[in-house]
Amino acid sequence: MSAKKSRFDGLDVAAMTSHLKRTMLGFKLANVYDGSALGVNSSASGGGNDKAARGVYMFKLADPSSGPAVVPTAAVAKDTKSDGGDTTIEGGNVTSAESTNAAVDSKRVMLLIESGVRFHPTTHYSQSSSGSSSMPSNFAMKLRKHLRNLRLENVTQLGNLDRVVDFRFGSGSYAHHLLLELYAQGNIILTDGEYRILALLRTHEYEVKNDESEGGGNENNDEVKVRVGNVYPVTFATTLSMEKGGTGGDDTETSKDDGDVDSDVSKGILVMNSTEAYDWAKAELVAVHEKALIMNAKQTNDNGGGGQGKKGGKKKGGGGKKKTMDDSVALKALLLKPTSGVYHYGPSLIEHCIRSAGLDPVVKLKHDNIDYTIPEASWEDLITSLREEGSRVIENLTSGESGGFILYKPKDDDKDEKKKDEQSNSLIPSNVANTNPHSDKTLLEFQPHLLQQHKEQQCLKYSTFAIATDEFFSHLSSQKVSHRADAAEAAARDRLAKIQADQQRRVDGLVKEQERWREGAQLVEAHAEDIDRALGVINSALETGMDWEALEQLVSVEQANENPIALLIHALQLDKDEVVMALPDIDNWDDSDPDSVPPIHHVPVSIKESAYGNARTMFAQYRASKEKEEKTMEASTVALKAAEAKAKQQLAEAQKQKQRVQVIPQRKVYWFEKFAWFITSDNYLVVAGKDAQQNEQLVKRYLRPGDAYLHAEVHGAATCILRAKRRRRKDGRTQVIPLSDQALREAGSFTICRSSAWSSKMVTSAYWVESHQVSKTAPTGEYLTVGSFMIRGRKNFLPASSLEMGLGVLFRLGDDASIARHANDRRDFALLEQEQMMAQEDEMQQKDESLPEPDDIDSESNEEGEDDPVEPHLDEEVVETLEKEAGEELSEKMEPTNMVDDDNNEVSPSKNSKAISFQTNAPPPKSGKKKEKELSRGKRAKNRRAKKKYSDQDEEDRRLAMMALHGGESSKNGKKKGSKIIAKDSEMQQKAEQVAKQLLVRDSKKIAENLDQSVKETLAACVTVKVTKGSEGVRWNKFDAEVLELLLEMDSLEEQRSAANRLLELTKSTRVDNFSASLAGIIRTIKKHGVQSLSNITQGDGKQRKTKAEKKAEKEAWQEILAEDGIVDNDGDDDLAGAVDDSAELAQLTGKPTSGDIVLNAIPVCAPYHVLSQYKYRVKLTPGSVKRGKASKQCVEMFTRNEEGKKNSVDEGTKRDKELIKLVSENEWVQAMIGDVRISSAGASKVVKKQKGKGGKSKK
Repeated sequence: MSAKKSRFDGLDVAAMTSHLKRTMLGFKLANVYDGSALGVNSSASGGGNDKAARGVYMFKLADPSSGPAVVPTAAVAKDTKSDGGDTTIEGGNVTSAESTNAAVDSKRVMLLIESGVRFHPTTHYSQSSSGSSSMPSNFAMKLRKHLRNLRLENVTQLGNLDRVVDFRFGSGSYAHHLLLELYAQGNIILTDGEYRILALLRTHEYEVKNDESEGGGNENNDEVKVRVGNVYPVTFATTLSMEKGGTGGDDTETSKDDGDVDSDVSKGILVMNSTEAYDWAKAELVAVHEKALIMNAKQTNDNGGGGQGKKGGKKKGGGGKKKTMDDSVALKALLLKPTSGVYHYGPSLIEHCIRSAGLDPVVKLKHDNIDYTIPEASWEDLITSLREEGSRVIENLTSGESGGFILYKPKDDDKDEKKKDEQSNSLIPSNVANTNPHSDKTLLEFQPHLLQQHKEQQCLKYSTFAIATDEFFSHLSSQKVSHRADAAEAAARDRLAKIQADQQRRVDGLVKEQERWREGAQLVEAHAEDIDRALGVINSALETGMDWEALEQLVSVEQANENPIALLIHALQLDKDEVVMALPDIDNWDDSDPDSVPPIHHVPVSIKESAYGNARTMFAQYRASKEKEEKTMEASTVALKAAEAKAKQQLAEAQKQKQRVQVIPQRKVYWFEKFAWFITSDNYLVVAGKDAQQNEQLVKRYLRPGDAYLHAEVHGAATCILRAKRRRRKDGRTQVIPLSDQALREAGSFTICRSSAWSSKMVTSAYWVESHQVSKTAPTGEYLTVGSFMIRGRKNFLPASSLEMGLGVLFRLGDDASIARHANDRRDFALLEQEQMMAQEDEMQQKDESLPEPDDIDSESNEEGEDDPVEPHLDEEVVETLEKEAGEELSEKMEPTNMVDDDNNEVSPSKNSKAISFQTNAPPPKSGKKKEKELSRGKRAKNRRAKKKYSDQDEEDRRLAMMALHGGESSKNGKKKGSKIIAKDSEMQQKAEQVAKQLLVRDSKKIAENLDQSVKETLAACVTVKVTKGSEGVRWNKFDAEVLELLLEMDSLEEQRSAANRLLELTKSTRVDNFSASLAGIIRTIKKHGVQSLSNITQGDGKQRKTKAEKKAEKEAWQEILAEDGIVDNDGDDDLAGAVDDSAELAQLTGKPTSGDIVLNAIPVCAPYHVLSQYKYRVKLTPGSVKRGKASKQCVEMFTRNEEGKKNSVDEGTKRDKELIKLVSENEWVQAMIGDVRISSAGASKVVKKQKGKGGKSKK
């Protein structure tokens, strides 16, 4: 049984929107991912292909400042009775369960958005290093471009409980809207602040039928297109209209023309009494009945006329009788009609209200049975239920957190017992178990509120609806794949059962054959005399030349005469030289019964041998069959073992697939894991590219001032970066610490081993340069391919290193105590000496500052001398001469680096030109207009010919000629950028855009009119500016209408006044560039911490704000969040460019964990072997012939094997480490491993022999 509900309805959207508004407003968008990059697939499929994840996007939102937890650390399903709010529902069995949610950082959350299906915070995703390195889709790149670094200001459900959500990012001129459509095929639309579409997932059209078009055809129908450049047509996508939800202030009519509908009918039955509601229902049923009559009559005419004019009397579409239209309507379907006024409730809430009124939601209503089915008196109870229950449920969903529920159905007990019996046999590995907490359940629905129809359902209750939704969809995909895994298990067991049955059938056949030979031989011996007589008669007759037919007639005559010898002959098979004898089995005959007859056995005997000779032959056949049985049993045993091993492997794969589809919260993946990387012995990070694209990405994103760029003049050498360490000085600036020689040597060895020198076993050396020497600018007349760079300046060659690499395991520590315990694992002694020297310099500087200051004149002259040192004046000729001489001297040393192609192959530039970069102390060039570059010789000649040819034309002639070329339309007005002619929008399109702007782009001034007068005056004072001649004006456009609406929605007038007063204080004490963003932040602060938080801020002089240190800490925290994805955001501050240091991340990793540490996960790393000397788990790798996949499996087996005689001495820490190593996926091991290796480590030969033994057995 599959899930009944797999996408959001209007109530779910309302509940989730309310949850996001309470927990995530003010969070900044750090990044946008495709669902496939994080292992999240579409809910419509349980597979793992990228196509399944199309339309799924993950939004990484974070709050650099401190705040409450967004998602609890664990989603716990509580044991409670299911209730529908205030009404207690009995009989609801609620089971307690704990989800597998991991701890989530309280400052960040991952928002999952799936087009047409769902949106909710999630912790169920996997950040694999291979998936995260893939190129994002164009739509994801578009979202990153427009929304990154913007705050989530508001989340709104458009229309009347419609399935359209408006995410507003940014304020003022930076405002953008992300519209999510959750109906039909769904859509995700990115717009600017005025709802003009910038990008969208899919384009589509709304067809509008004109009333003027009569007689069929859609020639006069208009189309409203949803495409880039148009305004989002909200009146077509939602129920929002100028009559129902318009706050634009204009009296423009709605785009949806409802005709002359009575006002009470347009509002629905909520404003009707029982009589009016009854009349409305009857009118609807009459309309349905009339429509059914028309449709059925038309169908009858079509069927009746189909026999004439066509051969055979049958139409092309088939000769079957079509179903007639039913004129009955269920009560639930009747209330879902648009004219009911409650259709926006949705099916679930309408059914709840109907059941609360004591009626049946599926009762069939007709125009002639409504009088007694639902009489007029029953409509009063139904209207009351729709008013009270509907408003109560909606209020609970939108005002506060009502929790979340997952409805489920237990799986069949007989199937469970059968599965337990199957799992108890030897086929299922003992170490493979299904850890899915919901493996015994079939998940049906997720609900934000328990309704009346759910009272008989078993359910799991969660603290929030977001957690329940996340749990449901994460286990829904695993549930689908689990069904496929069960089918694979059943197929494997069926194949094994067939093999066992076939082997058993063969053995049984051999046993039966043995019994036949043994019994035949014994009977021949018992009747040897009679058989010899019969054979003698037959042989004598054949010797006399008697015909075979005559012999058969002779035997028949003798049998008729009851000759005892002839009676023993059952059949003659002279073509085989055999006679089938009918021999009675006297030994197995019960002669106590006089009427019983001994059993007769038909035994074939040879006419060429005597009776005893035939007996000997039969006994020989018996012995041969017995030997054959023994051999068959041996072969059957081997075949069964092989079949069982294969079935066991298939069952284990199915079980692992079940475990794999449980999308549990995965470990944090560091940004450098998608590259080749390692940590030096003195705690420097080294990163290398795996292909040309990664080489390009490394230099553009991660190469910072102070870092070292390493390369080698070897084929296949990749870009390698040694990341420098930094320290924070007392003045707040960051200072780059010089690189250590040891780290450079280790990084050089890593560079060589990652090149073709590894496979060719060639010992060579690498070189390094500083970051400013690396350039993407090619010499004149040349070009650089992707992943290729120019090196300008001196190359610093490193000593040659041996080709020795190692595969080790790093463990991520989980608490501060464990991190402090391993603080000296990778100690940098050079850094310690540098810090001591810097500390001494700081002390000397403090002593100098403590000395008495000189007089003002001396201090000013000294300061001027320090800031503007006097330089010797050089004439221009001298400077040019120096530049020329220096250029000639340095050009001999400066060569371009080898260019790396897509396969890390080195290619040379097209020319051997050499580029230099030389800086002198020459004065800056004189200001003035730069001389324009002259055209090339060919272009100058072309321009002269064109001027001569068109010299008689003026501007008007040229314009007319261009219009003629473009079909009579001006190229400026008829084209946009490119060469595509813009089609003029239809009148309906223009009308839809006009109405959408009036509905969505509201006037801030008109909304401000609804504010309290004191609040309005305070806000006006914030944005009042002086106009010419002493007049003043209020710039209400400085406030977004959405922010003023949030101010109106605040609980009390005191909070509104506090927010306005706080903004006024900010405008007086500092410059405010974005009034909307400032006011929105104040509103969020009041909602989170109350009005008292503002009074604490404004204590003292009333101007207290965040200190520079707090702002800088918040900025650095945000940079750290961006740095997790490799995003460098310095906001134009060169001092903070790349100021995020890697030491904090590297401190969490250790290679020698202890039993007292809290370890979260294991990470494989491939590095020079001497770097791994202190690692607990490591193997040595040298150039060889073993491929990466096989080598990684051997290494993992070496890490996780238990040595004989030491099983009892293994401590808990080692057991924990090995379990974490087993959890690392095969793909991560293969990605970390270097290719073509030979494993050189203690115990490696045992593992190789063991694997060879396994392979030999399987071949046998």
